[in-house]
Amino acid sequence: MMIINQLEQYNEIRKRPIFICGHPKAGTSLVRAIFDSHPELIVYPEETVFFRRFLPQAENLKLEDKLRLAEQTLIQIFEWQQENPPANQEGYPDRDYSDVSFDKVNHWMRDFIHSSYHNDGDILSAAVLAYGQVSDQIHDKTSHWVEKSPYNEYYAKKIFNWWPDARCIHVLRDPRDNFVSYRRKHPDWEAEFFASNWRRSTAAGLKNQECFHPERYYILRYEDLTASPETVIRELVDFLNVSWDPSLTNPTRDGKGWQGNSMFSNKFEGISAAPVARWKEKLVSQDAKVIECITGPLLEQFQYTPGDYDSNAARQARWRVRTWPIRRKLRRFKQAKPQIT
Repeated sequence: MMIINQLEQYNEIRKRPIFICGHPKAGTSLVRAIFDSHPELIVYPEETVFFRRFLPQAENLKLEDKLRLAEQTLIQIFEWQQENPPANQEGYPDRDYSDVSFDKVNHWMRDFIHSSYHNDGDILSAAVLAYGQVSDQIHDKTSHWVEKSPYNEYYAKKIFNWWPDARCIHVLRDPRDNFVSYRRKHPDWEAEFFASNWRRSTAAGLKNQECFHPERYYILRYEDLTASPETVIRELVDFLNVSWDPSLTNPTRDGKGWQGNSMFSNKFEGISAAPVARWKEKLVSQDAKVIECITGPLLEQFQYTPGDYDSNAARQARWRVRTWPIRRKLRRFKQAKPQIT
């Protein structure tokens, strides 16, 4: 059982999460890695996809069943190891958390929940803080915990309802560079689909900042971070009301050196601007212009400079944008139509 001061400290820390939001491959992993070794923060080393995956599955379950689901979807990463990887490690062969006991994390998660449970958000708090407890990250200076999952921005209302003292950092990246990186993981994504998705994500971030104010919802341009790391990180430190620490300029994951999360297999020892403006070499003119047409006002608002295209590429791009809704409906119809064998 927990002693009283542990419970009191847990109840204080669980109220102050930091959620990293934004479109996939926008630089959210870099921001998490920057905070990872800060002595005042407990940073969960992997995405939990809590709002999009856990909550829908947990709906209408009893608490014990929700905790079993948490074992499978929130803390299963602590079963990951490179020597004898479990089935749930598929797709992440480079991860190894064998130094963090799954059983101990599970024990503390349950202990925290049984001592204080108000809503399902507490299950996420308990999972992250259980990791912090087992990895000896909870001490007198610990003040916040950090979770990163793409698309957290769509759940800002729930976040601030469950955690009124929460802070959100929304990472934004030039959509053309973002597309170049993301399509290596999803080659079936067309520029039209990606740009529409990026636009929705960015619009959600702007709406969140308007609703919950810049004091609680911070929008960060990836390009600003990589161009002036210390200046931007100091702004983030002020936003979060935590102290400056030298570890902030040395990205890590689970306290170990982090060498980037690039889809181009680049390895960086620190914060690098190498991925900025890669689209100029990697993206065909038509795709770049399609993205600009769809994201138009947002591209301008965040000061992303348009490219220079020949008239044919521009004309073809505009035709693709105009016909995209029809082509998308036709594709869905073909996919839904039963195949005759």
